[in-house]
Amino acid sequence: MKKFFAILAAGLFLFAACEPAPVLSVSPNQLEFSAEGGSQSISVTANNVWDVIPDNSGIITVSPASGTGNGYFTLTVKPNTTASILSASVTVVCTSRDETARQTVSISQLCQAGSISLEKLECDPPQAADKHLSAEGCVMKMTLVANSAWTIRCAASDVTLDATGGNAGTTVVTATVPPCPVFEGRKIEFMLSCQTAIGGEDATLGFTQDGGIVVYGGETYHAVKMKDGKWWMKENLRYVPEGMTPSSDLNNVTAGVYYPLVMNADNTGLAFSTDAAVIKAKGYLYQAEVALGKKVGDLTTVEAAEALNGTQGICPKGWHVPTSDDIINLVGKAVSPLATKTDAPYYDGKNGSIVMLNEDGFNMDAFGSVSILDNTKTAGTFLGWAKGYPEKISSGMFCGSTYAGVTYNTKDDPASGVKNLQFFGFMPMTNKATEAEYTCNGSKVSYRIAAPLRCVKDN
Repeated sequence: MKKFFAILAAGLFLFAACEPAPVLSVSPNQLEFSAEGGSQSISVTANNVWDVIPDNSGIITVSPASGTGNGYFTLTVKPNTTASILSASVTVVCTSRDETARQTVSISQLCQAGSISLEKLECDPPQAADKHLSAEGCVMKMTLVANSAWTIRCAASDVTLDATGGNAGTTVVTATVPPCPVFEGRKIEFMLSCQTAIGGEDATLGFTQDGGIVVYGGETYHAVKMKDGKWWMKENLRYVPEGMTPSSDLNNVTAGVYYPLVMNADNTGLAFSTDAAVIKAKGYLYQAEVALGKKVGDLTTVEAAEALNGTQGICPKGWHVPTSDDIINLVGKAVSPLATKTDAPYYDGKNGSIVMLNEDGFNMDAFGSVSILDNTKTAGTFLGWAKGYPEKISSGMFCGSTYAGVTYNTKDDPASGVKNLQFFGFMPMTNKATEAEYTCNGSKVSYRIAAPLRCVKDN
């Protein structure tokens, strides 16, 4: 028996000694995958059993994990959702005659290029047009979608962001845009960046913000640049000069400043309104001397009236009471001796057009006025209501600064003293059947009439 086992051991030794050394090769030994991942096959040339051993990167699965002799295995790589290029490897091992052959397959996986976009924009208060912001500012909620880490910044230093970056996915970024600090308006740009190891996207979200805000006397006014090239206030002035108090008394013919007018309760005429909302919407009514920066009774000569053309009056610094040139260049038509300017931007071929003015944001209407025809009158009357249009104010006057005429207490006798001075102003009329027929022409306005005032920005 002992002899038998000795012969068996010798045979096994001779068999092992005859087993060839391991032979192993793989092809290819380097692979590149896209960011989406996928599968690729590796061929194996071997003379014995082989095993595939993945590293611990966690991005690879192998099938099959072992084989014998020539064959192949498949590598499957997961999608790469990171911003980096990933690396991994597998080791193929073949053992024979107590020897081990190894081959390494190196794997790299690209990442996606960075991408970011604006999916949704919401503004509070709502804005009139996409990517066009009002002068008052707003709170913007921008829904951003990115496929990797991203950043955002704003070139305007006064715009605040509640986040300056984030990760892949959908994020809402809130931007607080304050009132426009530049009168002419400005551009606001948000710079977005989403970059990965292979590149990405730098994007700019551009917005325009209106200008035209004037803060004066504790009130905020809005202005609009019209097609005549000038900035006009789109609101009637609501400034009360120091030492003055608005009046609601038609018998107070030298009050200087009056409350605005509304339809009375039964739509049979006009009435003064002291309501704050009405004052904000319509402004006060000014006698010409006050609008021109004087006190009632200060103007006693034609020379003094002529000197006030283009004066600042009670307008803010850098603004003035409209001149006859301002009026003609805007609406084209006025009373004699002013010639019609047919190429004025808001002349419709017959008259200055309220509809055309308001399409560009002028906000003109017939606000009415207090009619005091000259300085001999002891009571005023309401101007602007007609029986044919009982539910609205249908006419009015606006203050101007260009001297237009004079009457004396004794006709043609300056020595008898001034009875009335006139200035060129506006006269809006809405006493027509359709809005398309509403007019806004230049007119002569007696200096004791109390009317709204629109200011014009100096050149």
